[in-house]
Amino acid sequence: MGVSGKFRCDNPEKIKESIQMVENETWKYILINGKFKKLEVKNPTFTKGALTSIEGLKPFDKKDKDEKPIEPTVHDANEIKRRIYFEFFKKPFKNLLVLSGAGSSMDVGGLSMGQLWEKAEEKYKTDKADGFKIIQEAVNYNLGKNDLEALLSQIDGYAKFSGDKEIDLDSGKKKLSAIKDELFELIKTHCTIKKPDDNFPHKAFLEKLLQRKQTSPRVRIFTLNYDLLFEYAATEVNAIVIDGFSFTVPRTFSGRFFDYDIVQREGSKLQEEDNFIQRVFHLHKLHGSLNWERTDNDKNVRIKDNPEKPLMIYPREAKYEDSYEQPFFEMMARFQRNLRLNNDTMLICVGYSFNDKHINAAIEEALNQNPGFRLAVIDPGIDNDNVSTAMTTIKKEALESERILMVSETFTDFAKHFPEMKTYESVAVEAIRLQNEQSKD
Repeated sequence: MGVSGKFRCDNPEKIKESIQMVENETWKYILINGKFKKLEVKNPTFTKGALTSIEGLKPFDKKDKDEKPIEPTVHDANEIKRRIYFEFFKKPFKNLLVLSGAGSSMDVGGLSMGQLWEKAEEKYKTDKADGFKIIQEAVNYNLGKNDLEALLSQIDGYAKFSGDKEIDLDSGKKKLSAIKDELFELIKTHCTIKKPDDNFPHKAFLEKLLQRKQTSPRVRIFTLNYDLLFEYAATEVNAIVIDGFSFTVPRTFSGRFFDYDIVQREGSKLQEEDNFIQRVFHLHKLHGSLNWERTDNDKNVRIKDNPEKPLMIYPREAKYEDSYEQPFFEMMARFQRNLRLNNDTMLICVGYSFNDKHINAAIEEALNQNPGFRLAVIDPGIDNDNVSTAMTTIKKEALESERILMVSETFTDFAKHFPEMKTYESVAVEAIRLQNEQSKD
């Protein structure tokens, strides 16, 4: 019997080579928005999160004048991707929420958890010994897993059940509690980011978000970062931040301040409605801030420049318990409440890796219980092999549902290509000049 079909080949080695080539082809999603809006690139490479080279793009069917296929470029991939998400975000959303994770700060000097691990290694390593490895061995940490949050959790657990053990390092003996404090200080130091002189994505993004109509619900930004980048951006665009703290000095926290708004009283009753001023947004810092401080009596939390012990939830398993204390409980309650608004709510997750259980639980509930909820995930690594299980689950859902948009994009590029929300008229008024002219009489 002869061999039939178009794949006929008499050379077994040729067949093997062809199969190997197919197996080596790697296609990655750079945009997903339901069954009919998917964009994939072949064998992509990324530099600092940005797409820098591809070997293929689908769907892509451009041809030249002679009807010959055109090889797609990175520019083609980005152009199509940005056109799709530009149109997606141009639709009006009644309730607009933003969740900002560590990835949103990395473009302006922030570090990933992996990079913080490397900084910790450098801190304890000497010419004579690898002190960081000694610390891991002392608390029976699983060597080879470079996860600073997991290590801090292990230190907590070990100290709880075995006591505040002293560890013999090259620099001398140190207790576990001292080492934990040093690691906290390291995190604080490297999360202290100065305001960028240029290339400030938080400013560009906020500028566009605040163009919403004043009568629409205020934009609400929830951030897991400790840095002050959104506060700096607010100053740059002359915006007012409602952050849960009083408007008097010292600025003290109370959840009731989130229920306040700012209106212009003069002329506000011309149409029998409140005249809300522009450029106001809510900022909720779910894990604390570099400029928060708990007072000596532990009754109040206030804003203070460069506090000695800033109030922050550090990365470890105990952070879930910490989130039930004030002001974190109030922040989290507001996050959950806004996700439940069943009247056209959009959550844009920027640089969030979906590794926090309590945050994921709130988003999961919104996806399952709120038919008016939509989710956008903006992260360069949406289709990486090492993403969280939760991110993988969201990707599967995004492949089926148009309620979920996933985009491989850095925060800087997203802020640049995010559409301007021109939902109110900005009328240019011609300048009037009054001049006194002397009479000719």
